Amino acid sequence: MKELKKLEKIVADKDRELEHKNQELEHKNQELEQLRSSLIASTPQQGIDSLPRSLPAQTDGQGTGQPPSNNEISLSME
Repeated sequence: MKELKKLEKIVADKDRELEHKNQELEHKNQELEQLRSSLIASTPQQGIDSLPRSLPAQTDGQGTGQPPSNNEISLSME
């Protein structure tokens, strides 16, 4: 009988601990949802569709169509 009381107390403690953890997670989820909403609200509605579909090919400046040599700085996003 004494063992049963000990186990009941352990289970009750764990239940309280889990409830506390669930409340913390719920709070974090609410914070994340607020951040997501503010990010969506601050993002232009055009989004990525407003970017050009094709970018001009990078050349070496001499019309050969070769990529720049290693000592030149490349600004390519690729």
